[in-house]
Amino acid sequence: MGKRILFSPVGGTDPIKYQRDGSLLHICRVYQPDEIYLYLSKEMLSRSEKDDRYCKTIELLGEKLNHSFNIHMIGREELVDAQRYDFFYMDFRSEIKKIRDTMEKEDELLLNMASGTPAMKSALMVIATLAEYRFRPIQVSSPKKSSNEEFEERDNYDVQLNWEYDLDNEAGYENRCEEVQCFHLMKLLKMETIKKHILAYDYPAAISVAEDIKDELSTEVLTLLRAAGERVKLNRKYLDMVLPKGDPYKIFPVREGNKQKIFEYALVLQVKVIKEDYADFIRGVTPIVVDLLEDILKIHCKIVVDKYCFVGKSDNVRKWDQKKLNNTEILDILKNRYKGEFRYGPIYSSSLSALIQEKCENQQLKKRVEEIVGIEGKVRNLAAHEIVSVTDEWFQKNTGKSAKEILDIIKYLISQAGISVKTDDWSAYDKMNHTIIELLEKC
Repeated sequence: MGKRILFSPVGGTDPIKYQRDGSLLHICRVYQPDEIYLYLSKEMLSRSEKDDRYCKTIELLGEKLNHSFNIHMIGREELVDAQRYDFFYMDFRSEIKKIRDTMEKEDELLLNMASGTPAMKSALMVIATLAEYRFRPIQVSSPKKSSNEEFEERDNYDVQLNWEYDLDNEAGYENRCEEVQCFHLMKLLKMETIKKHILAYDYPAAISVAEDIKDELSTEVLTLLRAAGERVKLNRKYLDMVLPKGDPYKIFPVREGNKQKIFEYALVLQVKVIKEDYADFIRGVTPIVVDLLEDILKIHCKIVVDKYCFVGKSDNVRKWDQKKLNNTEILDILKNRYKGEFRYGPIYSSSLSALIQEKCENQQLKKRVEEIVGIEGKVRNLAAHEIVSVTDEWFQKNTGKSAKEILDIIKYLISQAGISVKTDDWSAYDKMNHTIIELLEKC
């Protein structure tokens, strides 16, 4: 079991007043912390130096409870004006951080919210509200059930006499401690930040912020958020491992093998366009165009490219197989496309397009294929050989189309490649985002 640690400013009613525990002593009586950090202004420090009232009284309590209190003094000799809220906020925050840095995972930190000046109490309330650190803020009600306004001599303080007349030492004393239920503003701010990152498809940033408050979030939220981060990386293996079987969140509109792979890839391209990450969008166009054209050839032209290629052992790249192509109409088309200089090699979109232009009867499809292959080749080569700022205007200037229009062509080709998707399916990431946010708001 971990240690219980108390951080407490020292105020005018500490350690005992009106024959009752002050807030500091009462928290020590009820919670019996192992470590106590006392924060003293110049006035309280001078009282401590005069008669050691705070430590001696806590030691008397320890003898009564048979409990050992280890007391640390944080003195502020220079602190004459004890009403400076800004000073206390920064100083308390610093001291609490020092304590937190020494704590083990099982340790527990208590904060005395009742002792000290109004400025001290306000500073602690703000710290508790922001909830940058995990602790239990404790308020202690006055034994008089009203404000402590009556005068009682505090300079000439008799430690032993006050202890003997302390009514809280009697059996059945009233526990006046109450744990403050602070509105955790920091949690709220971080949750709002997480939402903004999610809606911007910036899952790494959302996950980073979520890690700061992971103890406040449900396992379900963290799992889905991390899954979103892996989804945009196309890490299907991770998703299969962490997400429930049967897709209860309705995340994946397309569930069928290679069709899902292609559609998920297209969704990632769509995210890149939305985020205006055009350079990555360019680099991502080529692989999907090749896959789509192969499926279009299979469906519309009855040509199965796999029958005419092999996979290189050294580079794992699919290439045209000269033996399999010999004496075929496909080889004639390809030679004609490359003016007799067809060199076999890797399967590029240009060669697949040549086959579609020759064998497909769908004129609109042929036009769109020709457009995307021309665009893909042009922008890929430009971006690969020049240092350029890739903007939507850059697309318009070099291709005559915007990035969104290029994405629309890809969407059309997907519909022609045997992948059945509804218009609403293209909102899959937005639906996933709203699912995560709905769960987040329940935390």
